[in-house]
Amino acid sequence: MDPFALRAAFRVAILILIAALVMLPFQPPTSAEFVVTALAAFIGLVFVGVVVLLTRLSGSRPPKTVDRSRALRSNVPSGGPGREE
Repeated sequence: MDPFALRAAFRVAILILIAALVMLPFQPPTSAEFVVTALAAFIGLVFVGVVVLLTRLSGSRPPKTVDRSRALRSNVPSGGPGREE
């Protein structure tokens, strides 16, 4: 799976989970809002688990940035004749 899509899904899952957990203490325990918020927290937790599982199973990692300055000849010291130091 695309690593960037997995990263975006993980961020959405964490957002759902944190938002539900932050709102949960402020809901009256006998209200319908409490049940909906608790279910949202549960769904967010399951979503995080699914994304982590998909990430582990896919084995793909986001591409690393390549330091191109190491490959340039101008950055490699020349030990050849004619070079003044």
